[in-house]
Amino acid sequence: MKTFKYSARRISSGDVQDGVIEANSQDEAIAQLKEDGLIVSKFEEVQTAHDIDLRIGGRRAKEKSLAIMCNQFAIVLKAGLPIVRTIELVADQTDDKTLKAILTDVADDVAAGYSLADSFEKHGSGLPVTFIETVHAGENSGNLDTVFERLSNYYEKSAKSKGKVKSAMIYPSFVMGVAVIVVAVIMVFAVPTFKSTFESMGADLPLPTKLMISASDFMTRYFLVIVGVIAAIVVGIKLLKRYNENFRIAWSRLATRVPVIGKIIVMSASSQYAGTMSIMMTAGLPVVQAVDVAAKTISNYYMAHALASVEPAVESGKPLAESIARTEAFPHLVSEMTGVGEDTGTLESTLEVISEYYDNEVETLTARAIGLLEPITIVILAVIVCVILLAVYLPMFSIYGSYNNAA
Repeated sequence: MKTFKYSARRISSGDVQDGVIEANSQDEAIAQLKEDGLIVSKFEEVQTAHDIDLRIGGRRAKEKSLAIMCNQFAIVLKAGLPIVRTIELVADQTDDKTLKAILTDVADDVAAGYSLADSFEKHGSGLPVTFIETVHAGENSGNLDTVFERLSNYYEKSAKSKGKVKSAMIYPSFVMGVAVIVVAVIMVFAVPTFKSTFESMGADLPLPTKLMISASDFMTRYFLVIVGVIAAIVVGIKLLKRYNENFRIAWSRLATRVPVIGKIIVMSASSQYAGTMSIMMTAGLPVVQAVDVAAKTISNYYMAHALASVEPAVESGKPLAESIARTEAFPHLVSEMTGVGEDTGTLESTLEVISEYYDNEVETLTARAIGLLEPITIVILAVIVCVILLAVYLPMFSIYGSYNNAA
């Protein structure tokens, strides 16, 4: 298919319009325009320099980079620059390679006559669905600068929230990882050495030492089998989550039932629902379409599936709050506040309040959980070390006592 840029006058009204059309040939394109009641005055083929996408791996744009890009769009658009020049300026200022490549392609398409939203949709494989749909709504409503400003705040808040959780998890994850490696090395390499020493002395080994040696023998003998079983379980779960819908829902639902962590997951999903719905509806999307987009942004699949299931009911005219309450997936406060927003006609602002509330709750609960996890991790490590030392030194004390008695 070839792309052609045209300028034409509508026969019925005499209005002049510019645009682009795709067809196999120039004659076919002109024929299509004539069928639509247009008289072509200017017509040329668009030569695109970025038809071949050489990007590898389908990298997704980082939320922090998206926040910066959207903020730049909002500032430049408010200054009154043409959209093509705006895209070029933002592309020059962007350090993210994925976004830079997307913006370069988008600038070419917009210069050729495509809309900004359609261009982002065409080239934005690394962009979240929230961004694409919001730009669509903003372009249709004519308030792109406001939409980009809201998107900037949205992604900035999301990036900060996720960054705090990741930063808080670094220390416990590192400590637990090192602990597992150290214990494995001790059991596989160090304990067999002690075993041969104890056997050569002919000492009667205490129960903790016998248990440690038995565990070491098992790990040494079946080490590859253990690793293979763990790998098979991990791969099996991933495959089931990808290809079995019921398993994926059940697994995601199980995650929401885990103590502490499950509560954080539910609150985070509630914040994602409310934040996405708020920005979608503020941009001008109808409730049904906003629900569809919000369901795609929720990270927990069980809760995303539950939200998507309310779409037919909302489309048929039932209240959003009532439909969400029936899923029993979201907290009661979510449906109650959504109902208040619907009744008072302030759903967008109410959803924004819900999002901020759950963002704060997630941050507080995560900090509290991490604060408890660090001492628990230290205690677990201390217990493991004490058990290993006890199992190693008890036979030595026994041998030393036997030697003194014999003397």
